[in-house]
Amino acid sequence: MDNIKDSEFDQIRPFYDSEVHDAIERIVVEKGFRKTLEYFFPNAPIDQTIQMLKSITTVRDFQEKFICVLVQAITKKYITKFSFSGIENVPEDKGYILISNHRDIILDSALLNTHFALNGRSTSEIAIGSNLLILPWITDLVKLNRTFVVRRNIPVKEQYECSLNLSKYIRHTILDKKTSIWIAQREGRTKNGDDKTQASVLKMFNMSVSGDVLENLSQLNIVPMTISYEYDPVDIYKVIEKYNKLVDSNFKKSKLDDMAGMRNGITCNKGRVHINLGKPINNEILNLPKAPNKNIQYEEVAKFIDSKIYSGYQLYPINFVSADILCGDNKYSDRYTQEDKTQVLEYIEKQSLNFKGDVELQRKMLMEIYANPVFNSFGK
Repeated sequence: MDNIKDSEFDQIRPFYDSEVHDAIERIVVEKGFRKTLEYFFPNAPIDQTIQMLKSITTVRDFQEKFICVLVQAITKKYITKFSFSGIENVPEDKGYILISNHRDIILDSALLNTHFALNGRSTSEIAIGSNLLILPWITDLVKLNRTFVVRRNIPVKEQYECSLNLSKYIRHTILDKKTSIWIAQREGRTKNGDDKTQASVLKMFNMSVSGDVLENLSQLNIVPMTISYEYDPVDIYKVIEKYNKLVDSNFKKSKLDDMAGMRNGITCNKGRVHINLGKPINNEILNLPKAPNKNIQYEEVAKFIDSKIYSGYQLYPINFVSADILCGDNKYSDRYTQEDKTQVLEYIEKQSLNFKGDVELQRKMLMEIYANPVFNSFGK
């Protein structure tokens, strides 16, 4: 049933069931959406797929009959093996904040929710930055998929109120609706594989309450989540963006770049992918040492969450080979074969063909994407 209390969150919340029909009617006439259907379901008559979509009346049905089928098709085509651990750590008697490292715009949360749905579980709501809602039909599509909006690039005078509203929404979703939320540990994807939780994210969680930092955070049932891709599907694009910003301080991504990032994240090879859900860290947060001030306290909680995310990594030969090459030693040589190393070097050379300018520097940046999870787990 639609929740009247959610009305104060109308600008950011996902769609209600009562809004599903109209949203689907809007998206099925969009050329971009139809092209998406034709690409991923080439053997299904598009009119048949659209009729199926038009028969859907609930968000859950939309996720199970369309999103899950779509993600399974992506998995079959672009993922060598998908694995999951820790679902037993989040029983459905309460809501959780699944705070996750962030590799891909679309797939990180889509793979999580598809696994939940296929195991008969309720899906989590998903946070997405408003900068990615490039076209109206994309907004409709993600809000049909239980996504709520984190508003970006807003005037300074509106930032506080927007963050406060978001904080209220998150607490309302977790504590009142008992619905889980997936949110990235930082704004945007990490560009170099060095996963670090932003203290500002934790601060936002607490904006709508007063009192003790640790006690307030412990109420939210925070679960560290780790997603590990053998091959980052947009590694070269992350390197090119980072390099362009380095050589040109005025460089800014365009909306077309964001569209390409979403498309390539879905359609590029990912090799093996693993998701790990840790245990809720309520008690561990409460038992953290008291810090001299709130800012330091948030930093300490962020570091603790990082350590839990690192412990959930699934590391692959490309991670260890890249770490050894960057360090100029063979510290991790027992974790890969010579054949593994040859394949990694071939992959790095192949990806490096896309670079212009200082290719050697960009090759190093590419290897850092894969080496940094090793350094975070074991140190340099």
